[in-house]
Amino acid sequence: MTHRVAVTGIGAISAFGQTFHDLWTGLSEGKSAIRPLTLVAPNVLRFPNAAEVPDYDPLRYFEEKEAQLLDRFAQFAAVAAREAIRTSGIEFSRALG
Repeated sequence: MTHRVAVTGIGAISAFGQTFHDLWTGLSEGKSAIRPLTLVAPNVLRFPNAAEVPDYDPLRYFEEKEAQLLDRFAQFAAVAAREAIRTSGIEFSRALG
């Protein structure tokens, strides 16, 4: 059985920033998002550079209890999904019945 899908919105959170626009701008300008690590103490890892999401604050997107329940990667998935829904223009309503 084949299902067709239409992509109506795009969301991303990346080392370029916290929106798809940030990602697209960085890629289209040929920039690198690799920079010195800030989440890990110096000299803990063999390599001092990585592609971290800059200035990420989970409380900007989630209530404190919710942020504690979700690991960082799950938070990123939710942030990107919310942006994709927002940019799609889809309006959700409660189903009747």
